[in-house]
Amino acid sequence: MSHHASRFTALGLAIFAIACGDANPTRPTRATLPAAPGNPPLANAAVAGGIWADSVISTVADDAQWGAFLPQVWNGDVVYYVHGFVAPQFPVRLPSPDIAPLRDALGAMGYAVAYSSFTENGYSFDDGLRRTHQLRGLVTSRFGRPKRAFLIGHSLGGQITQALAETFPEQYDGALAMCGVVGGTRMETQYIGQLRTVFDFFYPGVLPGNTIAMPPIADVNAQIVGPALAAIQANPTGFGAIARIDQTALAGRNVNEQLTTLLRVLALHALEANDLTGRTHGHTVFDNGQTVYTSSALPPPLVAALNAGVSRYTATRDAEEWLEHNYQPTGRLRIPMLTVHKRWDWLVPFPHEAAYAQIVAAAGSSAMLRQRTVDDYGHCEFSGQTTIGSFLELVQWVTTGAGH
Repeated sequence: MSHHASRFTALGLAIFAIACGDANPTRPTRATLPAAPGNPPLANAAVAGGIWADSVISTVADDAQWGAFLPQVWNGDVVYYVHGFVAPQFPVRLPSPDIAPLRDALGAMGYAVAYSSFTENGYSFDDGLRRTHQLRGLVTSRFGRPKRAFLIGHSLGGQITQALAETFPEQYDGALAMCGVVGGTRMETQYIGQLRTVFDFFYPGVLPGNTIAMPPIADVNAQIVGPALAAIQANPTGFGAIARIDQTALAGRNVNEQLTTLLRVLALHALEANDLTGRTHGHTVFDNGQTVYTSSALPPPLVAALNAGVSRYTATRDAEEWLEHNYQPTGRLRIPMLTVHKRWDWLVPFPHEAAYAQIVAAAGSSAMLRQRTVDDYGHCEFSGQTTIGSFLELVQWVTTGAGH
């Protein structure tokens, strides 16, 4: 175990792309916490590059930023892109630098492209949904009414894509959700909360705060990743147990990837915990009050000790209502929905896909859902071939109605 841990240290404690859905089709997302970015003057550069006949980057009344791009040869269709989660510690900005290759590839194929920042960062699902849906009127007023409208989203943006497709099927023609939180926000917050809660049981006092409340984190490597890694190196038994508990199964094909998953999730929890409780009036969305932790791979006395000694938290009714609205999928699909997910996704676990398939089946809409798997470790770092190929599959499906 110490050999694997030292290998991870040699990677410089690279933890995660802070904009957890701002992926592009030609390069992976950033592996380390970036410096606070500005809002680059993309419009003039894009037009000068010859792809775009017209473009605009502007701000609406509530300070949300938006951008729209019309190609030189427009096929009449528009793609609305939805970016992923951005930690609340970072400034609001357009995702332009991250998705410029995807945007330009779509433009080269004749598609207009539009996207928006949200008015706030954090788990701002409802705000992101409103800002993205608002783009329809902005694009029409600038370029004219499109023939067809497609949605593409990563991570939290994939969940927003899902919600727009389920809620406004008459206003969109097809949706592509990549690495999306498609099983619902409750499933995601339970995953993150369980890992932090069980970590604290095996490594008490190592990390600041707890599952539902964190002090300000100025340096996530120094305050979270470093101490957690040092504790695991000193006592790898706890890490081995966490990886074998059914409720905290770690994504990864080997020990190093599983360790990477745990450290990345702990870091993300540290940055996001207070944002979530702030959205529910200080109440927790995490609930393990009735959880019975299980494992067929661990000694029964250890599992019993975990169930007897782990910290317990109970979600309040208003927190449950927030989870329901932000967002629990209905599965009622009337337009084609294509999802793409990595089998070893550390942030949004692969079981989200099975959960969504069950929800869609219960709603009688399975014919409107296709799910594709990339057999790899990571979150939203898809290749250009995967991203563009998935979009073209969606377009063909919408155009021809062809089956699987």
